[in-house]
Order: sequence, then structure tokens, then C-alpha cells
Amino acid sequence: MDKSQCLTAADLMEQIEGVNLHNKKGSKLKFRLYLTQTMSDTPIEALDLSVRSSNCLKRAGIEYIGDIAEAIASGVDLASIRNCGFKSRREIMEKLMIFQYYSLPENKKEPYLREVVQLNT
Repeated sequence: MDKSQCLTAADLMEQIEGVNLHNKKGSKLKFRLYLTQTMSDTPIEALDLSVRSSNCLKRAGIEYIGDIAEAIASGVDLASIRNCGFKSRREIMEKLMIFQYYSLPENKKEPYLREVVQLNT
């Protein structure tokens, strides 16, 4: 992601429906992950995570976006990773959702955001 794409998930959803997820204290960001092979093989550095979030994923042996999806699908709780607190988990999930959004074809972006809004309201 380049700097022009660095909106937060909440910013993207506010543009569509006025949803403000950050007002929901402790809430989890819910979204479906449509993983392509290209996304799966993309290093986590592409998510432009903070050093703390990046280090906690690397500490857990997660180097690619596909590894994050695989870990979550197999029931690994990111909270069980040392130094992966609420803010880090939130950042990882938001950046993953945003990365997926920008990976979608233009005609699928708005329906995807509407789906995310629906899952989080």
C-alpha cells in the first residue's frame, strides 16, 4: 500500500455508510477475507504495519498475508502472541481489510465495503 491508500478501515466505511467503528470500544472488526494466491504470497510488510505489530507477527512465524489468514482460520488467537495487544490486533485486521479492498477490482470495492459495514453494525 502506498501512502495515498492509508485510510483506516473506519474511514473507508464512514465514506460509505457513516459507520464509526472506533466509537464501539472493544469491538472486533469483522470482514470476509477473499484470499487470492497473489495476496497469500505477499509479505506482511505490504500491510505497512507499525513496528510492534510487525514484530509480533514475525515472532509467531507469520511472514506472509496468507500465513495470517491460515492462522486465524485454524483458530490461532492473535492475542496469544506476545506483545500483540488489542491495538496491535486491531491494526493488523484493519490493514488486512484495507489491503484486500485495494486488491479488489473497481466494480467489487463498493459491494465489499457494504458487506463489511453490514457485518459490523
